[in-house]
Amino acid sequence: MLIPERRATPATTPDPDDVAMADRLTWPATLALHLTPAAVTLAGALALAPLVSRLGLPPSAALTAAFAFLLTPIELGLLLRAAHRTTGRWSLTALPAVLAYRRRLGRWGLTVPALFAFALLVAVAWTPVGDALGDRLRAVYPAWLLPGFDGETGCPTAVVVGLLLASLLIDGLINPTVEELYFRAYLLPRLPVAGWRAVPLSAALFAVQHYWQPYNWALIFMLQLVLTALVIRSRSIRLGIVMHVLANSFGILATLVAVLA
Repeated sequence: MLIPERRATPATTPDPDDVAMADRLTWPATLALHLTPAAVTLAGALALAPLVSRLGLPPSAALTAAFAFLLTPIELGLLLRAAHRTTGRWSLTALPAVLAYRRRLGRWGLTVPALFAFALLVAVAWTPVGDALGDRLRAVYPAWLLPGFDGETGCPTAVVVGLLLASLLIDGLINPTVEELYFRAYLLPRLPVAGWRAVPLSAALFAVQHYWQPYNWALIFMLQLVLTALVIRSRSIRLGIVMHVLANSFGILATLVAVLA
């Protein structure tokens, strides 16, 4: 289905907690694996949007559904396929065989509050820039994908709360966990560049595959530069998962509190 991986010996000795001798990907495979799942997801969300509107639901429900039924299953399926090729088993328990950075958080857990505060400050500072960039995309992107769109107006509060809770589960917990395993623990150690050059490449590809928010590409890139470097330094994908879950959940929880209030 995708361009096969090219075997090569890593430039550095692999950490004992990491996958041993991870295969390097070719450049075409790197681009396909990073960018294709999200492209399919955006196409699915755009196709679902008219149906969602006819049902009287906020258009954002189309993106949440696409995350649930396209993005997460595709990325998890690719992980399971890689694990099957390595272990011969189709099982979640086989995933560690192809995942890197499996150390526990340890003392790195103490950095989480400071990292989250830093990410929040950067995101708040970026908001006016993102809004301005979003305005320039109105001729290209549907309004419901751009900043400032209020799709909940007119929807019953119970419906909005239910959708926000579903989004909290899907985009706040499940999807960021799978994304960290896929992008950081699986793809990052297999990039066609070695050492710290992999950090900006991984951050850039992760940012660009957020096709539904190009106005935030620079913000995502900046935050991912820091997080990717820290995942490598700590050798713990758990740090990436915790930070990704917190970042995705914060905005959803803030909206939920506002709706309930």
